[in-house]
Amino acid sequence: MNRLWLFLGVAVLALVLSACGGNDGAEEGGGAGTKTGPTEAAGPVSIDFWHSEAAANEATLQRLIDRFNSSQDEVKVRFLYQGNSDDIILKLLTSLRSGDVPALVDLKEADFQVMVDSGAVTPVQNFIDEEGYDLSDFDEKAIQYYSADDKLYPMPLGIIFPMLFYNKVPFREVGLDPDKPPLTLDDVRAYSEKLLKVDGAGNVVRSGIALDMGGWYLENILAQHGDLYVNNDNGRDGRATEAVFNNPTGQAFFRWWGEMVDKGWAFNVGRNPSAADALMAIASGRAVMAVAACSTLGSVLAVIEAGLEGVELGVGPFPGVSGSTGGPGIFGRALWIMNQRPEAEQRAAWKLARWLAEPEQQAEFFAGTGHLPVRLSAYELETSRQILEKYPYYQVPVDLFVGTPSTPATLGPRIGPFSKVHEIVVQALEEMVAGGKDPVQALDDAAERATKELQDYNRSVGE
Repeated sequence: MNRLWLFLGVAVLALVLSACGGNDGAEEGGGAGTKTGPTEAAGPVSIDFWHSEAAANEATLQRLIDRFNSSQDEVKVRFLYQGNSDDIILKLLTSLRSGDVPALVDLKEADFQVMVDSGAVTPVQNFIDEEGYDLSDFDEKAIQYYSADDKLYPMPLGIIFPMLFYNKVPFREVGLDPDKPPLTLDDVRAYSEKLLKVDGAGNVVRSGIALDMGGWYLENILAQHGDLYVNNDNGRDGRATEAVFNNPTGQAFFRWWGEMVDKGWAFNVGRNPSAADALMAIASGRAVMAVAACSTLGSVLAVIEAGLEGVELGVGPFPGVSGSTGGPGIFGRALWIMNQRPEAEQRAAWKLARWLAEPEQQAEFFAGTGHLPVRLSAYELETSRQILEKYPYYQVPVDLFVGTPSTPATLGPRIGPFSKVHEIVVQALEEMVAGGKDPVQALDDAAERATKELQDYNRSVGE
């Protein structure tokens, strides 16, 4: 998910979020482990590092890259923005045929299976085994997410949890406790009924929550309730061959979504490709609550500290269906090393990835962005302690992450055609909201189409 932002003004915020900011082919699994020792290079090795970070996230990572470049003379990194998280994976996969790829690329968690299936990556496990690199300080959920067949493929960079952002001012206005956000979808419905405002002509001028047409909502609802998105333990005990998200939990969520929009309790902001529209609805007063990722906190704070009247930030857990106890789905970012680059570049990419995963850099990335550290000791450093003391809502996703169990449900679906399946879910929401389709029928049809996509993809990779 690359999800950011809040408040300040639609034009300014949209500009910040959108502007932000390029062969020796080794065999698959090449790079480390193919030779007995590091390759000597004459002078510094230059590598390209592709990313899709924006706003405070990009600025924080750029500072880290600049410090890395100035701290040593063996590796020089070009930090290159390649569009949003959907743009970058499409560009990368398209570039594989020509070999015009970076040495290192920062990708979202959903790209795991397609990257492994591409055969174009050098697993970081090769370097770990070669060096005896110690993973004991890493959170086990981060390692589990990015591992397959006892092999860690990319280096985890940061963990992302979905959160509920809200404006405390309207809460007080209607008699809601500003320090008690809704915890379930039923709570969101009840809060939104109180927060609803209509004008003299009966037109809705303020809804309780802004919802965008994003496929990741359904993943979280299922994860929290301990339900699967696809079969075979979410594709973690063999290839997923069937979508199973049209279960009672998914049906309850679709019914809730349709009712919320129909009654005006929710404001539908549409597809929201910038990931900013739902939060900008809070800024404009059109909605009081919105769902966004904890990795937006740095960007949100940068805007709030510039000053915005009428907004007092509140942060709470992502609301789930009643009876949910499993914790939200785990999302994140990870660093992949491409095996189409020369071995010297691959080793240089590993050096950078290893450095970014050190506790000091992890703490700075956390404080500047809201991405949760993948290193447990990073929370003990002064940089982390200061941000948690100054902004207590940083603690909300930390507590959630620590308390979330590691299960096939919370680790999420592992599928190759992730973007296509997400698109199918979004289309189902649109058919329900704009086309009047029955919620259960819309979800059932989506599951049928998603199953076909899974089976077509598996055949395309010989499975």
